[in-house]
Amino acid sequence: MSETITDNHYEEQFEFPLWKMIRQRAEEKDISYSAAYREVLPEYQKTIRYKDTEWTNEQLLKRNKEMAELRERESKKKAEGG
Repeated sequence: MSETITDNHYEEQFEFPLWKMIRQRAEEKDISYSAAYREVLPEYQKTIRYKDTEWTNEQLLKRNKEMAELRERESKKKAEGG
């Protein structure tokens, strides 16, 4: 079975940052997720970059470059008969 771009993408482990903070706080303080959410939300909101277009564009360019590299590798594999 050959690997494709989507195979590589779905192999990545991902966890939402807010959920990670909630889970960690709940475990640290031995409290419910709901209580941890109320504690963590103000901290998390400070990290959101709603209007930071420079950062957003940087992230988009980085991901586009990564996808272009994956497409190039996939094309080379196909050309080599793999």
